[in-house]
Amino acid sequence: MTSSEGAAALLALALTLGCPVALAQTHAPTAQELETARTLYKEGKALRAQGDLHGALDKLRAAHALGNTPVTGIELARTYASAGKLVEAREVCLGVARTPVASDETAKSVEARVDAARLAEELKPRIATLVVDVAGLAAGEAAHLTIDGAAVPDVAETEEQKVNPGVHDLVARAGEGAAARELRGVVELKEGQTQRVTLAFPAPPVQAPPVETPPLAPSEPAKHGRSRLVTIGLATTLAGVAVGSVAGLVALTKRSELDGECSAGKCDTQNGGRSDLHAAYGWAAASTVSFVVGGAGALTAIVGLLMNQDDRSQAQTGVSLWLGTGAAGLHGRF
Repeated sequence: MTSSEGAAALLALALTLGCPVALAQTHAPTAQELETARTLYKEGKALRAQGDLHGALDKLRAAHALGNTPVTGIELARTYASAGKLVEAREVCLGVARTPVASDETAKSVEARVDAARLAEELKPRIATLVVDVAGLAAGEAAHLTIDGAAVPDVAETEEQKVNPGVHDLVARAGEGAAARELRGVVELKEGQTQRVTLAFPAPPVQAPPVETPPLAPSEPAKHGRSRLVTIGLATTLAGVAVGSVAGLVALTKRSELDGECSAGKCDTQNGGRSDLHAAYGWAAASTVSFVVGGAGALTAIVGLLMNQDDRSQAQTGVSLWLGTGAAGLHGRF
């Protein structure tokens, strides 16, 4: 017998002999439960012998739940170990050691306790160890980790996790609500292997601060209106002066031509003198009206300039209207 076998045997013997009868099961299985457990136990072992570990586990789990004996426990642990579920197998073995000793416990049960203690020690170094580091978290942000769909308590996330050999799915979640982020990973471990895995969240995108648009000054629309008055006034003035000047020149020309066609205030109608006279009067009237329109435009421009005077505290504005023979205009400094 090896030292490990000896230790297991001593542990099982101590549990068998040292526990008083008062530690017996508080709920002893009924005859019906025991008979059902025996049937399931036999069916489970038969399925295991056929290589159907999944079916065997279903039967033996049910048998152990009903009978809860060291015998059903050791067979369930052996089947778990054969299926690669080393963590579950060792837990069942340790559970067998914690099972109170019944007053009528048989030698087969004592042997099962010894076997369970020995198997628990053999499985311990074969269990894999996984350490998951979650990186990329913002200041004060918490992460939540799940391994194969089972949530790891937050306080134990950074500790070593004992897992079965094989492939494991990892999910890390951070943030809450609309800002929640999720990161997935897969890791494969061999028996007894210890591996450290890092799940790193990408840095959140940097959001530029919103650009505040300064409100428009209330006086802006008024300024545009005043500038428009000046523009319209000056355009009207220039158009009036131009048209008036041209019409005045035409009227003066017609009048000069009539000086040779009329005498003593009478015009020769046969030579068209009277029609030329009417034309001269018409051009003269048109010239007068154009100058009046130009003057109105000048007044409009002056009003616009005066309205802008408050916004140009350092600028001096001077405007003067000049009139001449057949011509007129504005003189000013803006």
